[in-house]
Amino acid sequence: MEHFKLIITIVDRGKGGKAVDLFRNFHLHFDFACLGAGTASSRILNYFGLDETAKELVWTLAPESRLRALLPRARQVLDLDTRGKGVLFTIPLTGLSAQVPPVLIKPEYEEDKEDSPMEKTSSVPQGHPYHLVLAIVNRGCDQQVMEAARSAGAKGGTVINARRVGYEDVQNMLGFTLQPEKEIVAILLPKEQKLPVMQAINKAAGLSTDCRGVLFSLPVDDVLGIAELAPQP
Repeated sequence: MEHFKLIITIVDRGKGGKAVDLFRNFHLHFDFACLGAGTASSRILNYFGLDETAKELVWTLAPESRLRALLPRARQVLDLDTRGKGVLFTIPLTGLSAQVPPVLIKPEYEEDKEDSPMEKTSSVPQGHPYHLVLAIVNRGCDQQVMEAARSAGAKGGTVINARRVGYEDVQNMLGFTLQPEKEIVAILLPKEQKLPVMQAINKAAGLSTDCRGVLFSLPVDDVLGIAELAPQP
């Protein structure tokens, strides 16, 4: 049975269409876009390889088998080997609407048999060496989240504006008011940094603070565009 992954592509504002066009060429038609902002300090230039400019996030569903040809092409088209151009990573899915797979695995797309195997197209070894930490906090708390994350070794992240819905019952159970306007701070980390970063964020911006933060993490498979930083002088 075919496995599916969620591709998350983060690029400068105005370049999301280029990523979508690329995915269309691979007959991937289930994608969604939203706006975000980088959080890296100007001194660091961000572990994502991104700076503080406005960002676009493109979320795309893809069969795992199609990534063998897609990832090298994405690296080339989106110039992901150049620092600051963007980042692309995939998250394994454990469930999917039954109507989606038949569309994504149509035989209209024939994979090039000469493509390198997937493990050679990824920037990092397999086995979830990276994790995506998501902190959902009250609007205006993103700096508190990132200051705490940086104190534990994180280099930067991406902020997405959001709004809580259907929160009245949870609010009553918790016994305090929940602000509906939210920010989602997404931080891509090496596996060994995940726990200390989440602990630092929880202490500074968790549910018991005014930020009312909720944290969780997701395993990440393929990663492109990660810019390792040279030691600071």
